[in-house]
Amino acid sequence: MLKDNFLIEIKLLLRGKWILVLCASLIAILSFATFNGTKNVSKRQLDIEKVQIDQSQKDSLMLATLSKIERGEKVDLPSWRLPSEPMTIGDRHPRLAVMNPGNLSFIATGQSDMYTHFKSPSVYGNNFALDYAEMVNPVQLLFGNFDLSFVIIYILPLLIIAFSYNLVSKEKELGTLRLISAQPISVLNWLLQKAAIRYVIFTGICLLILLSVLAVFATDAFGEPLDLLGVLLAVAAYNLFWFVLAVVVSVKINDSSKNALTLIGLWLLLVLVLPATINQVGNSLYPVPSRLKMINEIRLIKRENEENQNKIMSEYLRAHPELAAAEEGQNFGFWQNYFASEKAMQDKIAPLIQEYELQLQKQQDLIGLFKFLSPAIVMQQSLNTISGTSEKHYNDFKKQVSEFSDTWRDYFVPMLFNQEKFKSENFAELPQFKYQNRIESDLLSNILILVSVSLLVYLIFMQPFAKIRSDNRLLVE
Repeated sequence: MLKDNFLIEIKLLLRGKWILVLCASLIAILSFATFNGTKNVSKRQLDIEKVQIDQSQKDSLMLATLSKIERGEKVDLPSWRLPSEPMTIGDRHPRLAVMNPGNLSFIATGQSDMYTHFKSPSVYGNNFALDYAEMVNPVQLLFGNFDLSFVIIYILPLLIIAFSYNLVSKEKELGTLRLISAQPISVLNWLLQKAAIRYVIFTGICLLILLSVLAVFATDAFGEPLDLLGVLLAVAAYNLFWFVLAVVVSVKINDSSKNALTLIGLWLLLVLVLPATINQVGNSLYPVPSRLKMINEIRLIKRENEENQNKIMSEYLRAHPELAAAEEGQNFGFWQNYFASEKAMQDKIAPLIQEYELQLQKQQDLIGLFKFLSPAIVMQQSLNTISGTSEKHYNDFKKQVSEFSDTWRDYFVPMLFNQEKFKSENFAELPQFKYQNRIESDLLSNILILVSVSLLVYLIFMQPFAKIRSDNRLLVE
């Protein structure tokens, strides 16, 4: 019977031009989304390459000037800009901290249109808690980006609704459902077979076209076969949820127009309303402290530090005895006082920054707690994580940059207090930043969540299904 149902469904879909329309639609939107995503990644990579070339040129000029100084030649630069001074290198020639895109970054824009992908932490004025975002187009932020994640999360469910809203009602309206009920198969089994066949056809076509589009526009995606396989499985699990929802609505309502309206309403609720509501609840329950207030408090701390400069320097040298040996006969200048004040200021503002980050983390935890209510949230988090563009990735990048900033300063502080000069051979010893993706993928667990939610929705409505098993007239009449 399953074979006969499969052949009948294929004939019906071909006769109604459904497969042709579906293929044409998927090819168009998936191609454009992939092309648009790869274009955004290419722009991101191009921006990174530009700053890397600029840094290389500055380093070449700096090394040439440093060589002249070491040979005793005259250099037309003020003393405070000579590359032989450690603070000149530390402040004017910082190393780039770059977050390069991954092979699958084109799938989801995520937070990549809000945060920068490179920083140049120097020895002066690095407060990454306050200076991390870059200006972006507010219109683009409002409407988002047309990438693969947008197509998968928002458009595929609409195609599934159009593909499955009248699974039973059409047969009932055409008068053929009575003939089906007379066959040696329950209406429930026939419905499940029909839905399963359409699910396999829809998902198979979708994944096949997606792989073909990737082979044309994003060949780098095949460099991560396991991650790509995970994306395909996530798409299949997401499609499964919407087909299960269509089956449930078909059983409960069994009227084509009402089925379509109900499914569209559920799409609005699960994809748009619930995520926005959860986000708004998070902002209300865990409001982020005012950035303006934080900046004002930091300014007050700086002013207080300036008034107690001598005391701060003494405490700094007491905490760093390796630098105290250079204290005798030395008049501390701007940089020595700055590092002492900066360390004191970091200790004082740490609770402020921690409170700010804690509230953000609570908001993210709330979304993670209620993501079971909306498969769209689960899918969005999965695609953002696999693309390396999630909030967690950028927070970790910020943390790594902050850690590298401390390493960069620690390299120059001993040279400053010991009055050492920077030499050409020191250039190769400079600390270098290397971004490491320390965020574990939750794709597998999210796939299991999608499948579990689909099964749960099915089981909740098993009671009407059980009635259908015993009395086919519930759907026929």
